[in-house]
Amino acid sequence: MTDAMRAALSELSSKFVTAIVTGRSTEKVYNFVQLDNLVYAGSHGFDIKGTKTRPINCQVADHFRPELKQALRDLTEQTAHIAGAELEDNGLAISVHYRHVDSALQNAVEQIVDDYVAYHPSLTKKMGKMVFELRPRVDWDKGRAVMYILSELGLDAEDVVPFYLGDDVSDEDAFNALNGRGLGQGISIIVRDPEAEKVDLPGNLTELPVTKASYSLRDTAEVQQFLTELARLKCAC
Repeated sequence: MTDAMRAALSELSSKFVTAIVTGRSTEKVYNFVQLDNLVYAGSHGFDIKGTKTRPINCQVADHFRPELKQALRDLTEQTAHIAGAELEDNGLAISVHYRHVDSALQNAVEQIVDDYVAYHPSLTKKMGKMVFELRPRVDWDKGRAVMYILSELGLDAEDVVPFYLGDDVSDEDAFNALNGRGLGQGISIIVRDPEAEKVDLPGNLTELPVTKASYSLRDTAEVQQFLTELARLKCAC
């Protein structure tokens, strides 16, 4: 994260409740961002931690941790022969990255993950940008995490308009959740350049699915500009 982006987030969070919802573990993203005034929802919203002034401590499906640790060990061993395959422990999610795997072998990585899930039905596979995610098979996602945060902080009200920005397929759940609040009650923004020649397609998809987001920004530069302008608004809270 650039210093300018961190400054924009810091300024925004000083005026408005600000949260980061990510597939990374809560600890990793906090160490990366290093801002205390944010709500952090790691592992796709399975692990939520608030601030000192807005305390939240929610670990959904925490009892799955031992099984996920075992999955990390098993899949690390099973993909060891595939150059470029990388496993990442994100607490309540396991990420199997194949960005650096030869295109001819990417299907083999997915087959290994599919076979593992078939023998471990308590886990489910989700797709992201050049990554397969193993998560607990429970009814929870980024959208439910966002709605939970709003409810816990007393912000699930008609006079509160949450904004959600995201660039991953998993962010579609959050877009859908905000859209469900009704017209003008939630702003969903996808970060994607429609003119980009190469995009990171999840799994074996040949094109990205149509987004549920109502608006779009092209890249992180536009995100930074948007957050900076948003922070300049006068807070009526």
